[in-house]
Amino acid sequence: MIPLWLDGLRRTSATQGTPRLAALCMILMMLVPALTAFGLTARRRGPREALRVLGLARATPWRHEIHSVAIALTIPLGLTAVGLAVATLAGWYTPAHLPGLATITPLGLSALVSVPLYFGEELGWQGYLLPRLLSRGRTRGLLIGGAIWGAWHAPMTALGGSYPGHPVLLGIPVAVVTAMLLGTVIATVRLSTGSVWAAVAAHLSLNEFALPLTRDISGHLVDPLLAGPLSISTWPASALAVLGIWLTHRRRAGHRAPGAGAAIKFGEKTASGVRSPSPDRGQD
Repeated sequence: MIPLWLDGLRRTSATQGTPRLAALCMILMMLVPALTAFGLTARRRGPREALRVLGLARATPWRHEIHSVAIALTIPLGLTAVGLAVATLAGWYTPAHLPGLATITPLGLSALVSVPLYFGEELGWQGYLLPRLLSRGRTRGLLIGGAIWGAWHAPMTALGGSYPGHPVLLGIPVAVVTAMLLGTVIATVRLSTGSVWAAVAAHLSLNEFALPLTRDISGHLVDPLLAGPLSISTWPASALAVLGIWLTHRRRAGHRAPGAGAAIKFGEKTASGVRSPSPDRGQD
């Protein structure tokens, strides 16, 4: 983001587009986690083993994996829909019409082209970082991962990237809380499938569908702080999802037989030697 700071870019309104320099910097930013994760892992374990450790190798049958990706695509849309209902009731959002084929088709094409970018982030977050954070306990690890994800976007958020027109001291905390909630949901998708591809699908759905559709179906200019997937109006739905994840994990941990293996097969042993938390650990 340094070139953007030097260039003096500031996004002060949601009507502003994305300059070419900003688009280039964001593309490079999204690729850094994957390049770092693969480089560090391949250096110690070799390229082929790095594919398995980072969750790139197919961990489940193709049919199950495709099913997981399809479900992952719907999760951000569902959370956003509930959030928009809250925003509408609060008077922060005005829906005008349902999206048509002419709206969805270009979004789908853009999403296909953008897959490598979201893969670039999630390979780092969910493939490399998440297994290491699990040693601190599942709940704590998920929340710390979300906080790191939010802090990662702080330089762009400070330039008005997510919440244009709002003070930095408001935008960055909101971005971190949002990332902790949504990041926990995306990480759970990763844990439940054993593959990073479903996490990529969830992240892609968030940015390539939920965000633009929020703007496209509205009759007025949308304030991203108040309406949309990254807004405070989506916090209740995301928080309920996180609560459900935590309760489900607690129940499963309580029914797990003594000595049973950890549910997260890919995290048994990572490149750094960090093991998944045992059944009697990490129930914080």
